[in-house]
Amino acid sequence: MTQVTTYLSPNGQQTTRGEGPATRILVGSLEGVATLERETPSSPWSLTGRSLEDCHVGELVYESGSGKLFAGAHADGGLWVSDDGAGKSWRRIGQDIEKQHMYALAARRNGDRVTLFAGTSPAALYRSDDLGESWSEVETIFDVADTDKWTFPPPPHIPHVKQIVFHPTDPDTLYVLIEQGAFLKSYDDGKSWIDMTSYSDPDDASYRDLHRLVIHPENPDVLYVATGVGIYSSDDEGKSFTQHTRRGERMGYPDFLFMDPNDDRTLYSGGSELNPRMWYETGMAKSCVQRSTDAGGNWMDLDNGMPNPMIGAIEAMTLHDWDGGMMLLAGTATGEVYASENGGASWDRIADEVTPIAKDDHHLPFMSEEIRQRVLAERRAIGQ
Repeated sequence: MTQVTTYLSPNGQQTTRGEGPATRILVGSLEGVATLERETPSSPWSLTGRSLEDCHVGELVYESGSGKLFAGAHADGGLWVSDDGAGKSWRRIGQDIEKQHMYALAARRNGDRVTLFAGTSPAALYRSDDLGESWSEVETIFDVADTDKWTFPPPPHIPHVKQIVFHPTDPDTLYVLIEQGAFLKSYDDGKSWIDMTSYSDPDDASYRDLHRLVIHPENPDVLYVATGVGIYSSDDEGKSFTQHTRRGERMGYPDFLFMDPNDDRTLYSGGSELNPRMWYETGMAKSCVQRSTDAGGNWMDLDNGMPNPMIGAIEAMTLHDWDGGMMLLAGTATGEVYASENGGASWDRIADEVTPIAKDDHHLPFMSEEIRQRVLAERRAIGQ
C-alpha cells in the first residue's frame, strides 16, 4: 500500500491533498520531527520514529515537485532540508540567512519555478529561488509605514513573521502576516508592499495581532482572517472587514482557520478561550475546535472526544483531504495529537507521547507548576 503523508506543525504547511486518507504524519515538535504511521486507514496509529531531535521544529513544508521536505526551527535552529522527502536524513541549509530563529515557511510553485519564503524572529522575510540552497532578504517589507510599532509580548517585544500566504491564481500576489505588526500584501512578487489596516482597531492593546489568513480559492476577493481578538471576513480583497467573533467568547483567541474544500461556507477554527497571558496565570488554555456553516457568522464547538476543558493550547492544525473524505489534525502544547475524519463531529487521540507541539515558548505554561511559576515571576518582573 502506498503511503499517504501529511504534515503537522505550528507555522508550516497546513493543508495537504492526497490520493486517500493519510497513513503517515510528520509532526514538528520540541524535540524534532516525530513520525506517526498506521498500516491502513482503519489501523491504529503508532509513533515509529524521530529525527532532528536537537531542534525545536516549528515549520514543515513539503515541495511536491522536487520531493524535498523543508523544516524550520526555533531558537536559532535555522533551516533544514530532507532530500529524501520523508525526514529520514537532514542537512542544514540557509546559513546565509542573518536571522536563524525561524517562524514561518512556505513554498510556491509556478510552472517549473519554485520559490521558498522564510519568515523569522525578529521579523524579516527571506526568499530562495533554488530550493533553499541560497537566500536573499526581502527588505522591502520595511518600506511600509509604522514599522516602529511592530511588537510582540512579552518584553523585549520582538515581532515575528507568523504566516506567508499565496494568492490562488496570481503568482505575483502574496501576503505576509506580522504577529502584532502588519497585514502585508504585495502585487509584484515582493518588490513593494501595502499594509492592509482596515480590519484593525487603533485603540486595541493587541496591535494587529494577526494569526492566519484563508483566501477563497475560486473568489480571491473573499478573505477570512483569524486574529488575537477574533475572526474577520472581507468580500472586497481586504478593503473592508466584518468582525464575527471577539475576545471573551468560547473561541476568544483563534489561531488556526480553514475552509472546507467541499463547501465554501463551512469554516473550521482552532484556538483557545484564554489568551497566552492567562495561560501563565492559570496553567490552562481551554482550547477548542469550532465550525461555522454560514461563512463565519455563527460557530459551534466540536469537542466530542476531546478533553473538556483542554489544558494545553492547540498549537498546530492541518486539514488533509482526498476525493470523498477529509481529515482534521490538532496538535497540542502538551504533546498530544487528535484526529477527526468526519468533519470534527468526533475526535480520536492518536498520540500522546509526542513532545510538545508549540511555537517558540508556548509550551511553558503547561509544564510543571515549578516551571510555570518561575516563568510567571520572570514575566511579572519585566512588567508583562
